[in-house]
Amino acid sequence: MIGKHGGMSLVEILIAMLLAFLLLLLIFTAFSAFQASSTQTRQLALLQQNGQLVLNLLNNELQNGGFWGGKSQQAIRDAHSSIAQPSNDCFASGLDSGSFPQANQLFLSVFAGTASGTRQLNCLNNVLPNTEFLQLKRGVGVQVARNEMRTNRFYLQTDWQQSRFVDSVTVSHDATLLYPYQHSVLYIQAQQVAGRTIPVLMRKRLVRNAAGHATIATDSIIDGVERLHFEFLIDSDLDGYPNYSLATNQMTTDYWLQQQSRIVAVQYYVLLRSLEPDRSYQNTRHFQLGKLSFTAPGDHYRRLLLSGAVFFENAILADR
Repeated sequence: MIGKHGGMSLVEILIAMLLAFLLLLLIFTAFSAFQASSTQTRQLALLQQNGQLVLNLLNNELQNGGFWGGKSQQAIRDAHSSIAQPSNDCFASGLDSGSFPQANQLFLSVFAGTASGTRQLNCLNNVLPNTEFLQLKRGVGVQVARNEMRTNRFYLQTDWQQSRFVDSVTVSHDATLLYPYQHSVLYIQAQQVAGRTIPVLMRKRLVRNAAGHATIATDSIIDGVERLHFEFLIDSDLDGYPNYSLATNQMTTDYWLQQQSRIVAVQYYVLLRSLEPDRSYQNTRHFQLGKLSFTAPGDHYRRLLLSGAVFFENAILADR
């Protein structure tokens, strides 16, 4: 007599395979949802972190804008400087003498523009097209003593006769009013990172090198900054209060020269982009950067829009 063999029937095997497949599908779906949520959380956290860094940077760069140790714009244009201009200096051609004042030339404390794909400000190459850049010159509003001067910086020495731009070698022995001098340019450049194109906030700044010469150094500041937009608050009647605002592309030579009006504040907008794409996300959002509009091109990058404003110190001094 032949006995029955134990085991699973074909139907039972198929049912078991189906249950295993459904279980794997459930696990995969849960894992994909967790991964998508994790990617979103990580990218948003990084955007917030980079956003705070950008806001701190812009506030630090713009703080004390227009401050010249109590001197007027005209007094600074007439200030003396025996320091040779950097060979790679940044300046608005035809409007600006560069890092230091020069006889019979204009000297701008603030200037902005939109990159057109060509060389900008004589010192900027490969600026991301259609993005804005900002040039600032100012005295940092912290007075220093002569023995506190750094060898890698330049200073504004003010007195009742004529102000001077100096370094730790050329400063007068009896100098008492010294302010660190800063000349910097902020702009956006596209860089290749791990096979991807990343927009990066860059900075050019005036430094004194080891040989004692003035030069323009270049720094990569923050990854993922896709757009900068600036709007300037104009005091047209010189009473110290803004009358209206103008976007970068609305500013004219007269406004930059600040002879008939004053730039008393800057409102800025920053659009940040995630560094990595998320294939589960498509961005077609519209972003309003003040008077400038930007619509995401349907890509897979998250974005964050931030804004702020900084009022310039000492900007209401009339030219006397």
